[in-house]
Amino acid sequence: MVRVNLSGIHKASMNKVPDDPVYGRVKNLLQSGDRWPVLLRQLGIPAASLHGKHCPCPGCGGKDRFRFVNKDGSGSFICSQGTGEIVAGNGWTLLQHVYGWSFEKSLAEIAALLLPDVSPKALAYRSAPALRSTRSIPTSSAGSLPSAGPTPSAGLRNVIPAATPMPHEKPVAIDWAHLALDAQKRLAYLEKLQKESVPLHQLTEKTHQRMVQNYFLSRGLGENILLPSHISFHPHMKNSRENWSGPALIAWVTRPVDGPLAFASGKIVGMQRLWLDPRLQTGPQMQSRGKAPLKQAKMSFGIFDQSMVGSSVHLYGSENSPLLVVAEGIETALSWLRLQSMRGALSSASVHACLGTSQIKSWYSPVAYPATVVLQDNDPAGLRACNDFCQLHPGAKIVAPPAEHNDFNDYLMSLSPPSSNRSLSAPCP
Repeated sequence: MVRVNLSGIHKASMNKVPDDPVYGRVKNLLQSGDRWPVLLRQLGIPAASLHGKHCPCPGCGGKDRFRFVNKDGSGSFICSQGTGEIVAGNGWTLLQHVYGWSFEKSLAEIAALLLPDVSPKALAYRSAPALRSTRSIPTSSAGSLPSAGPTPSAGLRNVIPAATPMPHEKPVAIDWAHLALDAQKRLAYLEKLQKESVPLHQLTEKTHQRMVQNYFLSRGLGENILLPSHISFHPHMKNSRENWSGPALIAWVTRPVDGPLAFASGKIVGMQRLWLDPRLQTGPQMQSRGKAPLKQAKMSFGIFDQSMVGSSVHLYGSENSPLLVVAEGIETALSWLRLQSMRGALSSASVHACLGTSQIKSWYSPVAYPATVVLQDNDPAGLRACNDFCQLHPGAKIVAPPAEHNDFNDYLMSLSPPSSNRSLSAPCP
């Protein structure tokens, strides 16, 4: 059964004042014709995303996870987010998914386009999204570490227009003592899976060790990688959607705002499952890159709707590390560390993988690190997410791979055949 996230639709239909004259006028205009495609293009969403066929998502990237449906002229869409966790809704929801806008913010943007006589107060919300999609905080080269001190915030002012949007709100800590019953059941399911699986660094079964090692070799990450403690191996993980059961990696997801001991104290907001190619028992699998032959080999699971907002998989390091590194994906983070290791430039770092651009936008650490880098994927969604991240972390430096590569794992894979790439790849403890 496909789980569809309708939270954005609820916000679009309920978080408003029914008698608001601006909303009433906008609603009437939207219902009077097929206006959403034009409006979305005017608000910076590329026309190539609005042709009705599967394509990269303007909000979270990928290759063909997104489709603009526009049912009954509502601006509707469907996006799998690359995880199987479907998000869908109308045009209001799409603006929330792409830009992280609240309903009020989206209303102000649309009113400024449809109602030339709206008050200046509404215009104050404008953020020039077209500029945000092409102008960025200066990025450093793929191979360079940041200086010991934070980057001056002046670079940020040179990027964001004067009429800047409000920064994304910092996630609020979860009231773990009063979880809803359904969330308690889903958390209990995660606890069950933890008991059935083994952290990678504690694997003793030779066959399982070989599969994990060959998976990382298939991704160009080296043979002697330091295995993250918050990723486990499950020998027989079920995938009921595709009637499959097999070996899988489980990445445990927590949120920094829930404290540095969130994982140890069981405050796990979700997981990401990656089913492995069974042929990894015999060696690296270059064609499948180590993933099982499934339509959706990677899937996320949260304990409640939006529980994974501001979350990540904590791969290495602690709050005392001199450097914070935040990436969109696990392989992206590990690949950047591998590249630093190859250059002899690896230093102690606290490393987090956010599992998607939506999480990068809202990810927040209450700890002030001496230096922070966020690793950008080379697509519009990745750039927007990193710019949003820098609103919550002024002084952070965006680091991008060479322009011809999608992400740091793609760049690493281009340098040498992964099966022969057997060098050490691990951050200092």
